[in-house]
Amino acid sequence: MTRISFTLLTFALLLPIAPESHAQPGPPLGDDFIFFVNGTNTLVPNFDGAIVDDPMDPMNKVVQYTYGNWSFQAFRFEPTVGLDLTQNQSGGDVLHLRLLVDPANQGMPNVELMFEDKTDNSGADDGSADLPFRLVWRVPEHYRDGQWHTLDLPLPPATWQELEDAKAAGTLDSLAMYWTYAGAWSSGGFGVSLDGLGPTSSERPDLWKEFEWSNVQNLGFFWDNNSGGGNVWVDDVYIGRKDLDLSVANDPASAMTGVMFEATMEGNKISWTHSPEFGGYNVYMSPDMFTAVSDPGVSLVTSVPSTATMFEVMHRLEVFHASLAPVTLHYAVTSLSQFGVENLDISMSSGSVANPDLPIQAFITELTDDEGNQLFDDLAAGNVSREGFPDWLQPFVVDSTHSKLGDAAAGPDNDTDLSAKVWAGYTTANELFIYAEVTDDAITLAPTETPPSNAWQHDSIEFGWGNYDVRDVEGGTLYGGSSHQDMERGAFADYQFRISGHGDGTKAGTIPYAFVGWSIDAVPQGGGAAYDVMEDGGATVGWKVLALFPLNAIQNADQGDQVLAPPTGMDIRYIPFNIAINDGDGANRDTQIQWSVKGNANSQWWNTPAQWMTVAMAGRGTATATEAGPEVPATIVLEQNYPNPFNPATSIQFALPDAQHVFLRVFDVLGRPVATLVDGKTMSAGTHTIRFDASGLASGVYVYRLEVDNAPVQSRQMLLVK
Repeated sequence: MTRISFTLLTFALLLPIAPESHAQPGPPLGDDFIFFVNGTNTLVPNFDGAIVDDPMDPMNKVVQYTYGNWSFQAFRFEPTVGLDLTQNQSGGDVLHLRLLVDPANQGMPNVELMFEDKTDNSGADDGSADLPFRLVWRVPEHYRDGQWHTLDLPLPPATWQELEDAKAAGTLDSLAMYWTYAGAWSSGGFGVSLDGLGPTSSERPDLWKEFEWSNVQNLGFFWDNNSGGGNVWVDDVYIGRKDLDLSVANDPASAMTGVMFEATMEGNKISWTHSPEFGGYNVYMSPDMFTAVSDPGVSLVTSVPSTATMFEVMHRLEVFHASLAPVTLHYAVTSLSQFGVENLDISMSSGSVANPDLPIQAFITELTDDEGNQLFDDLAAGNVSREGFPDWLQPFVVDSTHSKLGDAAAGPDNDTDLSAKVWAGYTTANELFIYAEVTDDAITLAPTETPPSNAWQHDSIEFGWGNYDVRDVEGGTLYGGSSHQDMERGAFADYQFRISGHGDGTKAGTIPYAFVGWSIDAVPQGGGAAYDVMEDGGATVGWKVLALFPLNAIQNADQGDQVLAPPTGMDIRYIPFNIAINDGDGANRDTQIQWSVKGNANSQWWNTPAQWMTVAMAGRGTATATEAGPEVPATIVLEQNYPNPFNPATSIQFALPDAQHVFLRVFDVLGRPVATLVDGKTMSAGTHTIRFDASGLASGVYVYRLEVDNAPVQSRQMLLVK
C-alpha cells in the first residue's frame, strides 16, 4: 500500500465533498493515521472522551471513556464527511491501541470498540432511512482485568459473509475473531441485525446493508447495555502498520501568545492570529483568576481547529441571575500541536473581560402560595394560561438566535416552523410548574394510543433537569456546568421531563401527559398537563401546554435518588437545565432544537447533563427591582440618546416589557444604513443601553431606529458634531 505524507492527508480531508449518496465514497483516511498519542489529532473535528492522566502513570496522557447506559463516545468526523478506509482494510492495516478496561465491566454484554458508517441524515424512523451500520470489536473477558494491553487488531474482511466465512474456516488472527458486523439501530424503535447475523437475522433482514468502508464516520467505545460497568481508557490509537513510530506525535507546540480580549454586545470576544505551527487551540474560562487550566473552577469553552476560517471565539454568556452581576470573567488560550499535544503554558495568553452588557438569563422562580394555587386550579380546569406566573418573570426563549440542533438531522426552516417561550416556577411544596408556548406551523401530535415514553417522535417538548447544584458535583462549576457525562442516580440525580399531547391537535381531541424519564419512566403521581392551541387572527400558529411535575415524586428511591427541599427566601440553587422541542411536520419527528448554546451541546444532550446550561432556581427573596415594576414599562420605549449632540460616542437606551427580538440600526438623513447596533438578538425584559461610536462618520444628523418583533417601528434623531 502506498504511503502518503501527513501533508497530503490534511489536503484530502479538506477536499469538498459531493452531495451524499450511499455509493459516494468519502476522502481517504490515508496511511498510518494517528488518532491519539498524548492529544487528539486536530484533523479529528469532534472528540467525546476526556484526556486524563494515565491511572498507572501520571506522566502519561490517555483517553478516558466514562461508562453510561448505551453510551457511545468517539472520535467523530464531520457529519457531512465520511472517510474512505477501503485502502486501509484491503492493505492489511491494523487498528492499534493500548486498552485498559475497568473490571466492573466483567460479565457485562456488548462492551465494544465500534466503527459507525455515515448516513444520509434523513432522520426517518420508518425503515426508509440510511441507518448508521456498525462494525464492533467486542472486548474479550480476559482483557477486562484492569491492566494495560497493547493490541494490533487486523481490520476484518470487507463484508459480513466474508467475515463469517473466515471465522468458520479458522483463517483469522485470534484477535480478529472478535470482530462483528453488528447491524444498526433505528430511531423508530427497532434494530436491524443487532445480533450480528447480518441478512440472515430475524431483526429486519429487509433493511440490512453492508457496512460502508468507503464512508466511515466514527470510531470509539460503546457500552451497548444498561447493565452497569466501569470506565475504559485507551492510548496510542492509530490505523496503519504494526510498527509505526509514534514519536512524531509526542512533542508539544510552542506556547501561545498574542491573544486579545474584548467585551462586545454579543458576548466576550477572544481573538488571535493563527500560526501555521499550531494544529489548533483550546479556550478556557473561569470566574476567578487562574494560572493553570487545571486550577479549580476552570472550564473549557471550546476548541478551535487550525482549519477554522476565523481565529476568534465569541463566548455568548448570560448572567444566571441578577445577583451575580456585574460579571468579570478570566480567559486563557493554549496551543495544540498537529497531533493535539497541548502546551499548557498560559503565562502570555491570559486575560480578563468585564462586560456590563451581558444579558440576564431567564431563571426558575419561587412562586407565592396564591400563584401556585392559581396555576394548580388552571391545570385542574384545563385552562392553559401563564397568569399564575408573575408578570415580571422572563421566559426562556428557544429560537434561531438561542438554539442548537438537537437529536435530529436538520433544524427548522425558521422561527415560524419551530420556536418556543417557556416559563417555569416552583412552590415551597416542591411542585414545578411549566408553561410553554410553541410556535409550530404544522401540528402533528403522537397518536392517542402512543405511550408518553415514545412521544419524542412527535410534536412535544422535553427538559433536562439536574436535581442538584452544579457546584456540589465533583468537577462541576458554575460556568462550566455539570460534569455528568451520563444520567446519574443517587445524591446528584438527573432526569428527563417530557410534555406531550396525544390526539388530533385540537384541544378537545388531545390527551396531554407530563412524563418523567431516566428514573420512574412514568407519569409521576400528582402530576399532569393541559393542552391547547395558539391562534393568531383565527389561524392556528402553534400549541401551548401547562404542566405540573411534583419533584418529590420523580425520584428512583431504589437507586438512592435524594429529595432536595426547594430554595426559598434568599437562597439560589444553580442547576443543570435544558429545553428541547420536537417537531414532525406531518410525520414522525424530523426536527429537534435545544435551548443550550454551550460549545459541547450536540445530539447527545438527552443523556449528557454536561451539555446543559446552568440555570438559577431562585428564592423569592432574591427578586430584583425588576419585580417591582418601575423598570419594566407596559410598552416598548425608545429614549433620546445621551449626550446629544455628541462626539464621537453616545448612548441609546430602550426598554422592553418582555423578551423580544431586537433590531437597532442607524441611518443618515437620506435613509442609507450606516450602522447596525443590534441585529435580531433576543433581549430580556427591562432597560438596555447601547453605545454608538460614530468615529468613522461625518458631522450631521442621523436617525436611529428600533424594530421589535411585530411592534411599530420607533425612531429618533441625533446630532453628531465634530
